[in-house]
Amino acid sequence: MSEVKLGWIDFSKEHRNKVISVMHLLTEPGAMDELGVGVVRDAFSNIFFPGTSTIQTRAKYFLIVPYLLYELERQKLSSADDFINKLHDQETKLIDVLKNSGEDGIIGSYAGAELKLKPSDVYWNGIGAYNIFNGNRMSIYDYAKVVCDLQIQKQKLKDQGSANNKDNEIDGDDKDAVSGELLGRFWRLPDIPERWKEKLSIKLSGQEALYLKNQIVSSCPYSMLGYVLKENDHDFLSIKEFNHIEGIQNRLTDNLQKRFLLAKQFADFIYGTHLRYNMILSKGESGDILNKWDKWYAGMTQHASINLNSIFSKLGRNIKLKEFLYDCQRAMQQNDIKRLDQLIIKREIDLKGKSRSKLHNREDFAYTGWVGISKLQYRLPNAQRLLKDIFDGLGATNV
Repeated sequence: MSEVKLGWIDFSKEHRNKVISVMHLLTEPGAMDELGVGVVRDAFSNIFFPGTSTIQTRAKYFLIVPYLLYELERQKLSSADDFINKLHDQETKLIDVLKNSGEDGIIGSYAGAELKLKPSDVYWNGIGAYNIFNGNRMSIYDYAKVVCDLQIQKQKLKDQGSANNKDNEIDGDDKDAVSGELLGRFWRLPDIPERWKEKLSIKLSGQEALYLKNQIVSSCPYSMLGYVLKENDHDFLSIKEFNHIEGIQNRLTDNLQKRFLLAKQFADFIYGTHLRYNMILSKGESGDILNKWDKWYAGMTQHASINLNSIFSKLGRNIKLKEFLYDCQRAMQQNDIKRLDQLIIKREIDLKGKSRSKLHNREDFAYTGWVGISKLQYRLPNAQRLLKDIFDGLGATNV
């Protein structure tokens, strides 16, 4: 097979950053969504662990990025591109400062100045989800444009000598922003330490940890993330797999228990399709895949008993995915593995086309190990890293 190359027309820095983000996600182990079921995985992930992503590393970035943006709002910047460029320059300069701590999880520790996906790209959605940023669903680029526009208007008013000039068209809220309350308009932050960049650590201080805990609990009260923080449930950090949450599920709220069980059932169910995907791709010659399939197959009847109707509310109008899941369930219930394989092959071809389908071109594919989404964990490891940082900052080092 020829190598697949991706390209795009670079209309703006915002579009470029979005494409880079997607491409980076596709390099993560087990991230390639060969059968197009990631929409269900992401829906559950956002229910349990909102604000997280698979490429986040440490909790401190939820504050480092706002600290930088807070400071940039005080500077005179001519355009959104200028604002974003300055932000990225600052993020790059902090890499070496953070590396000095010897801690892991430093974004850019290897790439350095060549880092393409900056912390602000990785953490922006979470910063909004936790109400650290008060700009609703505004993108970081749109936020930068608003800040620059307000700075320009403020300068114009200053030049005119009056903030009440009859010709200015700024509404009441914008007048407050332009007249000096811009910072309070967008951010809820703890006290920023003086000369914070010089003493910067990737670890959260006690004040920062308490602040972040309170923000997550108040903004995401019905999530598993919010529950763990509210209840200080340190046992959650020792859970190795999402399915193992079953051992503490009696502590969860009734609503979380129901959602957990449904997510667990879906993970068990869809794992069978990804096992068959790898069975077909490896031509049945991988001992590891064969062993995993045998174990899953022993419980196939139970796995296929899932109530898929309860899942479909998360799929919107994705009719083809609904049909695929229903058809796979029927094949499992009838123990028709040949039919299951046919459905999986057709699904990948429908998504990619024959030229890009690995299964259609499997005779030319050199199988070296697992391909595609592995057993769904719904971002559990990423959430645990975030929780550990917060607990450590609060002084709970022995969890």
